[in-house]
Amino acid sequence: MTSPITELLNAALNSICELATIQTEKPSMVSAPILQTDYGVLVGIVGAIKGRLLILGETAMFSQAGLAMYGMELSGEMLESFVGEFGNSVAGHTATKLYDQGVKIDITPPTTMQGMVKLGGFSKAIEVPFATSDGASGQLVLAVEES
Repeated sequence: MTSPITELLNAALNSICELATIQTEKPSMVSAPILQTDYGVLVGIVGAIKGRLLILGETAMFSQAGLAMYGMELSGEMLESFVGEFGNSVAGHTATKLYDQGVKIDITPPTTMQGMVKLGGFSKAIEVPFATSDGASGQLVLAVEES
């Protein structure tokens, strides 16, 4: 039987893959703080698992995700808005996948970030770097609270 955290990680990665074509690297444990340089979105997780789901990436990564989802590259205010929508979509798909596996979670509204941001407030997190088909980089970060 897999742990709820592993199920959360797999569901989140599968959700990103459904929305954009990515290649993932090996997950690793990271400590706070995490630095974000371009764009990011944070979605809180409550219920059977508590924590935060973060998707951080280069401008090009979110632009490519917009192209995959909407058929056009996004920039400016449209891109800023899309970052939040992308995080909300990934978290919503993740919650649905977990519910189907018997793990009940809920998500908070997304918080978007732009520019240089130092993220803390957690001791350890799981980080999975990824890249889009054109080489733009991003990372999924799960900071899960211990029960």
